[in-house]
Amino acid sequence: MDGHANREKSVPDGSDLVEKKDDEDASRNQSLATRRASRRQSVASAAERARANINARIANPLAEYSARELRQMGRQYAIEHGIAEPEDIRAFELGAVLAKRPEKYEALRKHEELAVTDEEIEVLRKEYTNRWSQPFTLYLVIVLCSLCAAVQGMGESPRLS
Repeated sequence: MDGHANREKSVPDGSDLVEKKDDEDASRNQSLATRRASRRQSVASAAERARANINARIANPLAEYSARELRQMGRQYAIEHGIAEPEDIRAFELGAVLAKRPEKYEALRKHEELAVTDEEIEVLRKEYTNRWSQPFTLYLVIVLCSLCAAVQGMGESPRLS
């Protein structure tokens, strides 16, 4: 019987081949799944990068311009629209540079070309830190114009009889 038992163990019944083929299929499927996942991830990351780039451009369309280009754009805008006073043209140049990064108003001191005074820096600081600090007259004009528009709208609406 011992000879018969040895013979049974040594005779291949095909189950080893089936298990080996299953292992190869599983590793091939896992390899394909890994490649697909990495491809999906690279496509997703490329899409995320493109979306982030678009969002950055929307958030700040002036980010790609240098201070010199922005100054020139401000000057060109002022000249095209008939603003001839030199101090007004300078204000447009400063405004264009500030439009890129308004929170960096202190950095304007470093630009020798702009020659920003301490008084101007103080005005910019006040405007940036306290945005609602406007003259009372401005608020009064806004309220009066709003009331006038409401009264005019009521006068022009058809009467319900």
